[in-house]
Amino acid sequence: MIASPEFRRNLWLEFSPYRLLAMPVILGAIFLLATLGGRRALDEITGSVSAFLFIVLVFLWGTRLAAETVIGEVLGRTWDQQRLSAIGAWPLAWGKLFGAPSYAWYGGLICMVIYAVSQATHWGPGTVLSAVALYITTGLLAHALALALSLQAVQRRRAFGRVQVLWCQVVAVIPAAVLLYSGLGGLADNGDYAMTTWFGIAVTETHFMLGAAAAFAAWALAGVHALVRLELMYRHGPWLWLGFVIFAMAFFGGLEFSGWNIPEILTALPGGPSVAFIIAATAAYAMAFGEPKNRVGFRRLAHYGRAGQWRRVFELVPRSALTLLLAGGAAFTAGALVDPAQIRLSIAATFLFVIRDIGFIFVLNLKNDTSAGSADARAFLFLVLAYTLGPALAQTLGASPLSAFFWPQWGEPALMTIAAPLIEVCVVGYLLVRRLRKIS
Repeated sequence: MIASPEFRRNLWLEFSPYRLLAMPVILGAIFLLATLGGRRALDEITGSVSAFLFIVLVFLWGTRLAAETVIGEVLGRTWDQQRLSAIGAWPLAWGKLFGAPSYAWYGGLICMVIYAVSQATHWGPGTVLSAVALYITTGLLAHALALALSLQAVQRRRAFGRVQVLWCQVVAVIPAAVLLYSGLGGLADNGDYAMTTWFGIAVTETHFMLGAAAAFAAWALAGVHALVRLELMYRHGPWLWLGFVIFAMAFFGGLEFSGWNIPEILTALPGGPSVAFIIAATAAYAMAFGEPKNRVGFRRLAHYGRAGQWRRVFELVPRSALTLLLAGGAAFTAGALVDPAQIRLSIAATFLFVIRDIGFIFVLNLKNDTSAGSADARAFLFLVLAYTLGPALAQTLGASPLSAFFWPQWGEPALMTIAAPLIEVCVVGYLLVRRLRKIS
């Protein structure tokens, strides 16, 4: 990492002698104020203050710096110079991820030292190390996600502003904060651990969330590397993305949800395959909205298809379409494990709605007069209205069977349950084929 020119450049920019002294002085003054009033120098109060400051520095400020690093280069018109330089994809990715928020990590690690010493007064060494590792790992996850999301936005070549950076920051902080909150929630005041069940194996909740944060941080770091490779014009297939989706399907499919308030109608579904289908469908939606959908890419796809270069076709095919294959496999498995035929048809109808929605997103993006950002926004608005206003309007007009065109049905006749979304899939497929033929 030290050998990365990008990392060293960021260190020179972030660490001046004044800033090196300013961070410990400011943090020391805050901790001094926390000990006023006769409190001990290192106790639960300083532990809570140090944890809060770590959240502010690493989770809020650090993710902002990580999300802005590439977007700032694009706005400053220096990103193309870095892409044309001799630096490789891995040193560039590593230097951006750890160099841009390095000053935030400088203050965050000082806070973690104070936190560890403060918590050691009433926790054992193993518990303190687990808590500190959880804070650091989730912070790394948040930074890697923020940088990956900003690189994905750069791939789309959208106009950037504070709203886009804030969006990347918020989306990155939420999953990391959930893992951190759940992991710390598994610690009792006396340092004992709560337990969670994964594939029938009882694991301490804190250690489980720590392992999950480390695994997802590794996937996020691999995603940053892959997106930087794409920026440097390397050929990159979809295997990394498909591997992550399969990992997420297995990870969430193995969790025990017995303590959750699950609707009664969902208790008949097989837990693991149903959760895997939901994860794959969510990933397909996220990729459909996030991946580039320009007309040039589809022309290249058609060219390689006519030339019979199927390896290049597989590299260029939309990731959301490949993710649909994984979602279809999970839906088929879930349907094969349930007994009532009506529930099996409802699972199939749900999968057809996913196909319809993603096809609709591509139809709007392939219009001549629509930019990528506005097309995705319109598609999202139309889908929200279809899933909310459509069923309500059908119920108001007394035509409840028409709700099958807007929402997967569980208690309607079998023909209406499967025929309505199938008709919509055929219509969207026809429109999509027409658009593809026109541009290719």
